Amino acid sequence: MIQRKKISASNIFSSLFVAFALLVIFNPNVKGYVIRGLMSIGFFQPDAEGYTNRHESFTNIPDIQFKDVNGSIIALSALKPKVVFINYWATWCPPCIAEMPKVNELYKKFRNDPKVAFLLVDVDNDLPKAKAFMLKNGYDLPLYIQMSNAPDTLLDGTIPTTLVFGKDGKLIYKHSGAADYSSEKFEEFIKKNLD
Repeated sequence: MIQRKKISASNIFSSLFVAFALLVIFNPNVKGYVIRGLMSIGFFQPDAEGYTNRHESFTNIPDIQFKDVNGSIIALSALKPKVVFINYWATWCPPCIAEMPKVNELYKKFRNDPKVAFLLVDVDNDLPKAKAFMLKNGYDLPLYIQMSNAPDTLLDGTIPTTLVFGKDGKLIYKHSGAADYSSEKFEEFIKKNLD
C-alpha cells in the first residue's frame, strides 16, 4: 500500500519563503519594493547632521559638468550659490528604485525654490531610458548625465550615491546606498543650509 505524505504548513511556508527570497535576489523591482517597505518603517534614514568627510579629501573637486535631456550642459560651479542635491542612480538598481519615490517627495518640496537645484544623474548615460522610467513611475525629477570625470573619493562606483553641495560649492553631505530623503530631518538639513 502506498502511503501519502501530508503537506504541512511549515513546508508550505518554507516553500513560499524560498520563492520570495529568489524573487528578491533575481528581480530588482521586488528587491526595490522590499527596501521601500523597510524605509516606511524607519530604516535607511539619512544622517545629514552627523555627516563628516570621514577622512576623505574633497578640497579640490573638479568642476563637474552635466547634460540634461534637452542637451544643455551645466557645470557644478554655475549652480552656486544654490544648495545642490545630486543623486547618481540607474534604472536597474534595486536601492535606486527603492529610494526614488522619497527623492521625488523631497524634490516636490523644493522644486519652486530658486535656492535649490536637483540633478538626478543616470550612470548608464541613457537619458531616453531614464526618462521613460521616470514617466512610467510618475516622477518629475530633472534628469542628467555626467559629461566629465569626478574623483574616485567622491564617487566610488556605488549607486545610489547622493551628494549635497552647500551654497559655497563645498560638499556638505555624501551617502552611498538607499535612504529616505523625504524625512523631516533631511528637509530641515536642506533648509538650514539655505540661510
